[in-house]
Amino acid sequence: MKKTLYIATFDVGYTHILRVFYAANEAESQQKKSDLEKEINATCKSLEHYPNGFKLVMSTLPGTVEVTEEAQPQTTEV
Repeated sequence: MKKTLYIATFDVGYTHILRVFYAANEAESQQKKSDLEKEINATCKSLEHYPNGFKLVMSTLPGTVEVTEEAQPQTTEV
């Protein structure tokens, strides 16, 4: 199953939190966004998808990943 890269931005006080995750479709991305809003206790300011990947300084996040049932990607705080 292919999953696409999403980056959710949260505005928390004087800082921003970026959360990176992979989702198979729009419904899954909205569910993960809702879960993150509850976890962080803040409203998501933006949710963007990056099917071609996203480059950070000295790092590259792939745009899609192949996921098996045994190995689900975990949400990572950046």
